[in-house]
Amino acid sequence: MRSPILLAVLVLCRIATPTATQAEKAKSVPQVGYLSPAVGADYDPTKDLLRAAFLDGLRELGYVEGKNIHVEFREPEKPEELDEMAADLVNRKVDIIATGGAAKAMDAARRATSTIPIVILACDRADRLVASIARPGGNITGMSCISSDLAPKRLQLLQDALPGLSRVSVLFNGSEPAKVEEFRELQAAAKIKGLELRSAEVRDPSGFASAFTAIKGENTQALLTLSDPLTHEHVKEIARLAAEQHLPSMYGFRELCDEGGLLCYGTNLQREFRRYGYFIDKILKGTRPGDIPIEEPTSYELIINARTAKLLGLSIPPSVLISADEVIE
Repeated sequence: MRSPILLAVLVLCRIATPTATQAEKAKSVPQVGYLSPAVGADYDPTKDLLRAAFLDGLRELGYVEGKNIHVEFREPEKPEELDEMAADLVNRKVDIIATGGAAKAMDAARRATSTIPIVILACDRADRLVASIARPGGNITGMSCISSDLAPKRLQLLQDALPGLSRVSVLFNGSEPAKVEEFRELQAAAKIKGLELRSAEVRDPSGFASAFTAIKGENTQALLTLSDPLTHEHVKEIARLAAEQHLPSMYGFRELCDEGGLLCYGTNLQREFRRYGYFIDKILKGTRPGDIPIEEPTSYELIINARTAKLLGLSIPPSVLISADEVIE
């Protein structure tokens, strides 16, 4: 006959064994940290199309959140929270950190770790983050959407679509050094094209109304918005304020044309976010991030919103319409 003590030990072992097995199983599931740029206090993850595209990209390669992969989402309200959130992901020993869209988010991840693989989406210059585009080295790989390099092309398209254009307001995030530099480079391009640019800076979500009040006082003929997470997150407000002033507007990504922008030229952001899955899959299968080249876009899209043109009383020249990849009727 077994003693009560022996029986108790056997019972405890039976209880403990599944728990240990479950812990080991949980540990074997890849852990990915998703460090978003600052999203603001009113952020709703259920409406975030880029977050959904990120998960879709994983799912296309067989990784289903909550089953065979776990994603730790970190979506700060303010940029000041990025370093703390990046450090938290490192402390949790995630296998990979995915981040991008803003220099501050990528820099926070880079400061937090030099060993955990980091997958980026850099819409400004990616070469400042790695040894080279072809062979990044270190712990960083990912994509570049080269958005900032396309600013002069966007200005040209705006000029082509609006014959007689002479004065343009440029809306940008003045707290991002990369955007300030992009505006300076755009000024040089505008001078060659005979265009006058007016600066309209915002530094936080509260600044858009006052920026548009200043734009109204400048009597500009069109608006060019430099893309970054701040302007992208507040696209609806920008589109509304531009419509109130009957300002034809040019943006970097098609989502802004969906909200009423007149012209958009750049890469497809949702497609880029789905592409995170490719890099995560390669790293999880053993490829070192430093051996995976930074991927650059092979195509760009020109989107024209014909509905907005009609509301503004504009007639887009046929030469511009025929070059569009999509016309929103």
